[in-house]
Amino acid sequence: MDSLKLASLLRAVADVIESDPKFAKAIEKHLAENLNFENNQNSSEAKPNKSSNKNTLENGDVVLAECRRIWREQGEEQLKIYLSELGEKIKELLKYGQLDPTRSIRRKKDLNVIIDHVIEKLKAQEQSGKLFAASINNNLS
Repeated sequence: MDSLKLASLLRAVADVIESDPKFAKAIEKHLAENLNFENNQNSSEAKPNKSSNKNTLENGDVVLAECRRIWREQGEEQLKIYLSELGEKIKELLKYGQLDPTRSIRRKKDLNVIIDHVIEKLKAQEQSGKLFAASINNNLS
């Protein structure tokens, strides 16, 4: 499959996901289950004697996907509430999705500063994705 056909397929899937909430939920559930299964399988094989730490975040990619979903569907205030509920685990979330590539935000003590940083990064990534998709559409036209 060439890149144009693949891009067209992905756009069609994205359109269906945006227009059909049930389909979107089914895809999200399927991805979360598969990511959870793969991560659990990989972590049990790689680190069988891992000690449990109450501040360790299980499945950060899934949590990050949930953050993006909450931000798109419910808004910034609900996302702040969700991130606040994570507590100290939010520092672990920074390891995923290029939220803190320099590791400088993880050192902050104030969770509100970290929450604001996560929200700003998610906004920037969302905007970047929209710009990228628009540039692809413009190039194909």
